[in-house]
Amino acid sequence: TARQIDQAFPLIQVLAPGLDVERWRAFARAVMPEDGPRPAPTGIVGIQNGNGYIHGLFSYARTQDLVHGAVLTVENVIVLDLFDMAGAALTLVGAVDRLASSLACTAIHTSLDTRGAAPCGRGRPLLDAFRESGHAVECRRLCKVLPPAAAPSDMMKKAH
Repeated sequence: TARQIDQAFPLIQVLAPGLDVERWRAFARAVMPEDGPRPAPTGIVGIQNGNGYIHGLFSYARTQDLVHGAVLTVENVIVLDLFDMAGAALTLVGAVDRLASSLACTAIHTSLDTRGAAPCGRGRPLLDAFRESGHAVECRRLCKVLPPAAAPSDMMKKAH
């Protein structure tokens, strides 16, 4: 929920250590619908333990794929649990699968961060949980970070 955005920030810091809280809040507000159908076509799902602490989350969007049709695209996947990483990972993967079903998706595309240890690190419980649930590597995702766009006045100076 919107009131849990700040509670989830410590997990996001593990996933993206340089990200500041304002950028996280802006992202969360942009993908989480305030009102409308549940489940929504975009959002963030938090996984809570029995004590109410968020120990996993992912963001998602229902998209269209050339091959698969309606697809649940899952990103920003993180699980942190001091005592049962495998159990937390299985809970998260189950939530992904149920969400895809409720949104009438025919496939799930999941991006797991490979820069840090959180989703695929020591023991790889999150990757293992996805594989055990029937997810398979289908492609590699590449990323090119672009420089900030030049201001219109800068572009005019270069054109002359």
